Amino acid sequence: MIQKLFLSIILLISLNSCKAQTIHQTTTAMEAYSKKLNNLEVKMLTETNIEGKKTSWDMYVYNSKKDSVLLDHFEYPKIYEKEKEYISGDIRKHIIIGDVILEDKTLYLMFYKHGKTYLNTYEFTEDKKFVKEEYFAGQLATGTYLNFGHPFYDAEIKIFPQSEIYIKFFGGTEVFSGNGSITLLKFDNLKKKLTKAIFSNTSKVVLKDDNKLFETLSLNNRKEIGYEIRKVLIETKSMKKIDDFKYVDFIYDRSVEIDLEQTNKIKGGIIYFFYQLNKFEDLKIIRYDNYENEWLLDDFKEERIKI
Repeated sequence: MIQKLFLSIILLISLNSCKAQTIHQTTTAMEAYSKKLNNLEVKMLTETNIEGKKTSWDMYVYNSKKDSVLLDHFEYPKIYEKEKEYISGDIRKHIIIGDVILEDKTLYLMFYKHGKTYLNTYEFTEDKKFVKEEYFAGQLATGTYLNFGHPFYDAEIKIFPQSEIYIKFFGGTEVFSGNGSITLLKFDNLKKKLTKAIFSNTSKVVLKDDNKLFETLSLNNRKEIGYEIRKVLIETKSMKKIDDFKYVDFIYDRSVEIDLEQTNKIKGGIIYFFYQLNKFEDLKIIRYDNYENEWLLDDFKEERIKI
């Protein structure tokens, strides 16, 4: 009798173990993105539901390990299958967060989703309640995994004085990702409008730099960069000496980013420098072309993004 009871217990434990393993294998999860913002952390978790044949992406903001708020949830009726990876790739890589920042009580998040990119804002009104807005930011060139590989995407969001928000994004695929150039966007926080910055070649003023300035000058040297920009603006009669010049910040393209990552020395690419001439005026942009070693001064217009 005792022997039969013992065998029954062993059998029950084995069945429960098998059941637990089966349940465990029906879903798998992975952390696809994480960024700390002061005392908060934004994460994206990707879950594969093997039984339901679907993949889901959940974006959360955490203020502790246990306390979180779900920002967004996406699903797609396809899963990653290792044995088919060489044909269809990994579906989990088809939603990518490029960047997220926190300003006051609003999260600004740039992300890629199935060939398109968006700016989402989450304005928190109470402890765990928020108002979400989504802005279409552009279409990226994609293709089949066999021909082009997985999607590639990167973004950067910067907030400047007077709450002017500029965003760069760059993307494509692992095989084809363009020439390193970026798309520069401007978000008007008052009008809640996202536009693309288009530079006018017809009004462009070019000033050659024989010193190849940024091969040696660090982008962290704000004082020297401000001095050089002010000198160029005066020389090209783009400002008067009495103007209240202020250097603000910079954004650079993918080519500059790669140079800094690989050799810590800039050889190519475009740097966008933001400055103000007088207080409360809109930001202006002067560009530096590291391929040709020249300053580019031209107006830009804001263009509506076509869906």
